[in-house]
Amino acid sequence: MSTISKMRYLFNNLSDFQTYKYRAWQLIVFLFVSITFGIQILPAQGTENKSSFKELDRWYEVFLAGSKVGYSHSTMKLKKNEVISQSNFIMSVKRAGVLIEIKSMESTRELLSGEIISFSGKMEMAGVPIIKNGRVEGNEIVIKEKQFFRENEVRFPLDPEGRMTWGLMKALRENNFMEKGKVFETKVYSADFGMASPTKAIIKTMGETEILISGQNKKVFKTEISMATSIGKIRTQNWLDEWGFSVKTNMQLGGLPIEIKQSNENEAKAPPQSKEFLLNTLIFLEREIPKNAKSVQFKMELTHGKLSKPIYQSDLQKVTKLDEKNLMVEIKAEKWGENTRKREIKLKIGQEFKTANLMIDSEDALIRQLAQNAGKGSKNIIELSEKLFLFVRRYLIHKNFKIGFATATETAKKREGDCTEHAVLLAAMGRAMGIPTRVASGIAYLENFKGKKNVMGFHMWTEFYLKGKWMRLDSALGKIGTHADRITLSVTSLKQESLAQLGLGIAEMIGNLSIKIYNIGYGEG
Repeated sequence: MSTISKMRYLFNNLSDFQTYKYRAWQLIVFLFVSITFGIQILPAQGTENKSSFKELDRWYEVFLAGSKVGYSHSTMKLKKNEVISQSNFIMSVKRAGVLIEIKSMESTRELLSGEIISFSGKMEMAGVPIIKNGRVEGNEIVIKEKQFFRENEVRFPLDPEGRMTWGLMKALRENNFMEKGKVFETKVYSADFGMASPTKAIIKTMGETEILISGQNKKVFKTEISMATSIGKIRTQNWLDEWGFSVKTNMQLGGLPIEIKQSNENEAKAPPQSKEFLLNTLIFLEREIPKNAKSVQFKMELTHGKLSKPIYQSDLQKVTKLDEKNLMVEIKAEKWGENTRKREIKLKIGQEFKTANLMIDSEDALIRQLAQNAGKGSKNIIELSEKLFLFVRRYLIHKNFKIGFATATETAKKREGDCTEHAVLLAAMGRAMGIPTRVASGIAYLENFKGKKNVMGFHMWTEFYLKGKWMRLDSALGKIGTHADRITLSVTSLKQESLAQLGLGIAEMIGNLSIKIYNIGYGEG
């Protein structure tokens, strides 16, 4: 999932800053659930029966950049011909001093032969739950997602090679993880990466080694797993015991190292250190961006790794790839209602930007009522858009970091949140009035945030399709029109499939990005 303001406006904008940790935490949880159970070795020529199955009941500690932030408890049991896998994951971090707790409960039911029966998951961030349930019906996977009182169901063709927790283990049983130098592939289903198709995972075996766990050296077998997901390429290092269960897992979330290691219940449940997350993701600039800047050239560089995904481009944002780690991005400003094109070009706007979905629930009676009341007396669509923008700006009276990622309806009821809530509510009200809308994610300039000057932070805003082009409305910051103060990373309708892409290009940038101002073009502000 930003406050960009002077200190004199701090009260109004104090809590508008939102980072994209929601999807990042879902990513961590998914990888943990998949990897924790490891690769269980079965007799190569044997049959699957009770004697070849080993139950799992383990506790783990979770560390972020060296600080303990949470724990997890994982179990796997065999009931008749079904394998039941469960994992509970609890973590707490701070966003600008506000404590945020993330909880996840994941469960899968699979046949002993490996086929998926059903799965369920509940992700709760800052008290905002998202519930996902799935089942296999014939040749289809049926997914139901619920947030608050909103529920959405989608169906996708089933890939018979796709696996989940136990099925993944079974699919890998003939590939001996103890043997060094092997490389093989499998397919992994994850609701967090989208269920339209499974994600390809490449496994490399590294052989036997020793690591220190709870003060004792333990013989383990190291593997590396790489996955090309909708939010970028993910790589993990895994240390497995003789049964193939995870002892320790390391991964990199941008520049932030994640470590999950085996422990006991008492140590796992010991109080976390609640590491400050938001302030540590700010990107410091060497100079300010003036309000009257007509254009800005940014040089972006990943400090670790390389860019795996392209970022958004438009007639106002030109992106030049310098190499695998560096980009030059030129941003042009455009006043509200101004059209820099020589002629109007009508774009083909997909139905997903016009209709309601789980997050942008524009068909809700409350959303329609608010939109109609806010837009009364509008002479044209531009004036209507302005009125909706001003309404949302004023309507959310509690600007804070307590909410994780609320639907438009829930935001309308609670009247609180940060930039994600502003963006989603405005997008829903626009669609309720017949205006195509989308949500944009990116990195925006902060003149002064929590005493830190001239920084950039991850942010979200709304865009309306008006007069043949997409126009920006940032109700969290009170900005309308395109300013040269931010870099757009991705845009999305927030439908279920695109929700997984919300953090496109962001996960690999968290704590891993430096930005320099290469050039500023001036003009009338």
